[in-house]
Amino acid sequence: MKLHHKLKAVIRHEFLTIVKQPSFWISLIAVPLITGVVILISVLTDNSNDTNKKADDLSIVLIDKSGVISSDIAKTNGFSVESPQKEAKLKQAVRTGDVDGLVVYPADLEKSGTYQLFADNTDSDNGAIITQLGRSVLQASILEPLNSKSLANLAMTGGEGSLETFVDGKQPRQFIEYVVPGAFLLLFYMVLIFSVGYALTSVSEEKENRSIEMVLSYVKPRTLIVGKLLAIILVTLAQILIILAMTGIGLLIARAMGNDLSLPFDLTTLTFVPFEVLIGISFLVVGFIFYVALMAMIGAIFPSSKEAGSFSTVFFILPAVPFWGFDAITTQANSVFTQILTYFPLTSPTTVLLRNAAGNLDVTAGLLSLLILALTTAGTIVLAAKAFKLGTLEFSERIKFSSLLKK
Repeated sequence: MKLHHKLKAVIRHEFLTIVKQPSFWISLIAVPLITGVVILISVLTDNSNDTNKKADDLSIVLIDKSGVISSDIAKTNGFSVESPQKEAKLKQAVRTGDVDGLVVYPADLEKSGTYQLFADNTDSDNGAIITQLGRSVLQASILEPLNSKSLANLAMTGGEGSLETFVDGKQPRQFIEYVVPGAFLLLFYMVLIFSVGYALTSVSEEKENRSIEMVLSYVKPRTLIVGKLLAIILVTLAQILIILAMTGIGLLIARAMGNDLSLPFDLTTLTFVPFEVLIGISFLVVGFIFYVALMAMIGAIFPSSKEAGSFSTVFFILPAVPFWGFDAITTQANSVFTQILTYFPLTSPTTVLLRNAAGNLDVTAGLLSLLILALTTAGTIVLAAKAFKLGTLEFSERIKFSSLLKK
């Protein structure tokens, strides 16, 4: 019972210490907020859906010297058709802003395939609208003799082909099959960036301030490291819930402003493969605990938070290595490169989660890699606890890694 109370006290202390830091809230709120603002600005400034509305408000003139353009189609698209004799006058009208746009189809259009467009872009990008309309009128006029609107549309769009591809005799994954296993990879990287560093700063600052000796007089090193791990897990869960809440509020605000932001897939079509979900959860949890324990150990080894932070940088780079070899990992599961990254603990969480999303991870490789990672995590927790204890004796010196392996 006494151990339970001490562990609970450590968890409460670590959790409150982290969430009371201004940096916690700045890092948590700033990234989603900036992302939301960027998305909101892009949505508000996106005029692509207003092309037809703006085209109706523009004064656009068409001159056809080729005889190819249908006057009826031109007028339907908002053009007023004029004779070639007015070309110079109309060009000047565009320059002065009296006319928004002019399209001139030359006599040798069929041979040259080129035509001229003039636009007044003083107040808005009229040129993009006029370019689109000029191309549409030309295509529709050429296809008019077909006397079939559906055939004309088919000729203009090229239709939609249904392609089936095979890799080693098997059909590759569809986009929807990447979503669930890919979510675990995304979540792992989120907790790696936002939460793992707390273990490093917490331990290194305690050692630098020489409060670690007082802490260890109250609890055993192993109890302390487990308490820190559990506290950081709670902090991570709180971060995820806050981010989800902010995302939900952002979507509600966007919809209230008339922008229906939706997912690029239907949630009802998601596929849940038991092995993929099991691997995803296992590597997310065990990988997170491993990196937290590793950061705690580094924080206890070095005499200052500055030195610990500099040394830990490489351990934040290693999880990104699999992305540098993305093609090899996703398409060459049996390559030496892929195998090394799959079983090496510092890269295995990212590699296995990436292979899990790609669908080229077999049961044996997944479970063996998980076993190696779990054993390494347990060993790292033991070494971190020992580093805590040695840290009370060596405040100003870096603890040698060899001393952690001695009895």
